[in-house]
Amino acid sequence: MYMHHKQSLDHFVETLKSDPHLLAVITAGSIAKGSAKETSDIDVYLLVTDQEFEERKKTNALSYTTHEFCKYEDGYIDVKIINMRFLELAAEKGSEPTRASFTGSQAYYSIVPGLNELLTKISVYPEQNRNQNIKDFQAQVMLYGYYFAGEAVKKDNPYLLSHAVSNLVLFGSRIILAHNRILFPCHKSMMAEVEKAPEKPHAFIGLCHELLLNPTHEKCMELTEVTLGFLDLELSSEQAVTLFIQNNEWNWVDQSPPLQDR
Repeated sequence: MYMHHKQSLDHFVETLKSDPHLLAVITAGSIAKGSAKETSDIDVYLLVTDQEFEERKKTNALSYTTHEFCKYEDGYIDVKIINMRFLELAAEKGSEPTRASFTGSQAYYSIVPGLNELLTKISVYPEQNRNQNIKDFQAQVMLYGYYFAGEAVKKDNPYLLSHAVSNLVLFGSRIILAHNRILFPCHKSMMAEVEKAPEKPHAFIGLCHELLLNPTHEKCMELTEVTLGFLDLELSSEQAVTLFIQNNEWNWVDQSPPLQDR
């Protein structure tokens, strides 16, 4: 950790630790991962009491940024506020982006015994989901590549084509990351993680870039074939459609609909 990052965190903790609702300050982001640049901002989770968490949740005040504690140019602290239940659920069933966000995380300040042990459990790859995830991702690639891309071109629908292209890149990348047991970090960092994956189709990255910059039906088909040829997966068209329907159209049955479908 760079000295100016440490000084900023020390000042931040010293100011906040008298708050009776504060339980811990947890490092995250590039500083936790050990990949921070001198100019990097500082990402932290504030672990607070359940009472404080619920009060902040009511007013949509579970995150903020502050420049107050950073003396280096353009420096700031990016804060997310959580409670112990959040950490426990993240270790039990957290999404891959949530798990990835705790990679390397440690309690910079804490009054909670054993907190670092819990943090370590969160960033573990969820092996129990891997095989089903790969099948689900393959189904997405099959439908977006073999059906929606063609429909978009046939109906001259640029929105649908853009949507199909984005999802081909997304779920092709998810297959590669899952195969390599690499957590999907977020859309912002996904391609960087795919580039680091040791096992992947050699043409995948280049095809993704070409397709995103100049989307055509032919390029959609090429990326689809390369992606599906990467692993020896036996998923029929009927099975793919069923999985697609369950994940995209019936995903409200056992839980609230995702935001885009409300």
